[in-house]
Amino acid sequence: MIEELFSQQNFHDASQSRKESLLREIQGYDMATILNTSTDELLKYFKERYTMQIPVLKREDVYLIDEPKEVNTTARVPDRVWDDEYVNVSQSFIQFTVCVPFEGNGSLFEIKPTSFQYNLSKKMNARIENNNIHLSYNELSDSKQNLNEIYERDIDIIATNLEHLANDISLYNNDLSELITKKLQERKGNASQNQSLMQSINIPIKKREDIPETYNIPEIRKKPSIIKKSSKIETFKPEPTLALEEYENILTIIKDMSLAMERSPGTFCKLKEEEIRNHFLIQLNGHYKGNATGETFNGVGKTDIIIRHKNANAFIAECKFWSGQKKMSEAIDQLLGYITWRDTKTAILLFNKKPDLSSIIEKVKETIIKHKNYSSEFKLKDSELEQAETIFGYKLTHPSDPKKEIFLTLMAFQITEPDS
Repeated sequence: MIEELFSQQNFHDASQSRKESLLREIQGYDMATILNTSTDELLKYFKERYTMQIPVLKREDVYLIDEPKEVNTTARVPDRVWDDEYVNVSQSFIQFTVCVPFEGNGSLFEIKPTSFQYNLSKKMNARIENNNIHLSYNELSDSKQNLNEIYERDIDIIATNLEHLANDISLYNNDLSELITKKLQERKGNASQNQSLMQSINIPIKKREDIPETYNIPEIRKKPSIIKKSSKIETFKPEPTLALEEYENILTIIKDMSLAMERSPGTFCKLKEEEIRNHFLIQLNGHYKGNATGETFNGVGKTDIIIRHKNANAFIAECKFWSGQKKMSEAIDQLLGYITWRDTKTAILLFNKKPDLSSIIEKVKETIIKHKNYSSEFKLKDSELEQAETIFGYKLTHPSDPKKEIFLTLMAFQITEPDS
């Protein structure tokens, strides 16, 4: 979409909105994450998420999209002799589009710096596409203007406004550490107080009787319970497999985080898949700390979310925005392509920005059932997960072994930006 650069929001409003989102996000993180993660680790995470990085123009790489072309048109203009009369006049234009590559966050071209340089001759209209600024021109051929000077002047104005924006951003970034640290300390204090209040309740917790036999990984923070699988071949060494109960515990953490996203759609609908993934990683890390060698949740390769234990994958998930049934089928293929023979617990976290989530869920379910590896549905044991309207369990056959089953949980969430 073609828009005027540096015109959508002034810097003061943009920075205030960003700070408010930061404070809401810290306040929204669950108690376990805040208490079990060091302030330094959280500070580093939030600084990386909310620090603004000014775009950098690559002027040496400027190029034309296509060959310039001549366009002839006819325009009705007022007659110079007779009042209220119009005549048709032929006009000739030279059309061309200049591409200016840049590095950094293109959304910052929407923000107007506190000190702003205008182009007095016209609006600075452009299209931002894949880290490129597209400047389109339609110049009268008889104006005898130097076309190089026209686009060079515009690029100079863009560069000047970026310098002014960089000064604003520097002040904003310098205040981040103090702001984040103060809010984290406040949140940790409240979380500690709330934990003490909850622990003071002396009603016993009823344990489920259907929990499978497991052994726990001896670590400070909670780690997945592991079931030792029996083997038909005596020489085969049993591989650790994530217990169904722990699988559902992971899904519950993800569900709670996603519901928080649904309650703040204005913040999360603007994030990319990898940015949403980072929110889940810090939440999950608060519950599942790595062992002595430092193994923990991490983005490995192109896999969005993964739990590793003793060099084996215990849980794998992909974050996707809904973009049609074909893309959904490709997402399933992508997920199955990541897993090894021993991987059995997976999930797809589907985020929808379109208005009709119910109809999209039906299309997603239809896509999964029609997939070549589909085997059957499976019922989640946790009542909240089972009763959720947008969470569904399936079993798929393993791509490398038709006799082996893969658990796939689809979790769909709505994060449409609300109307202003």
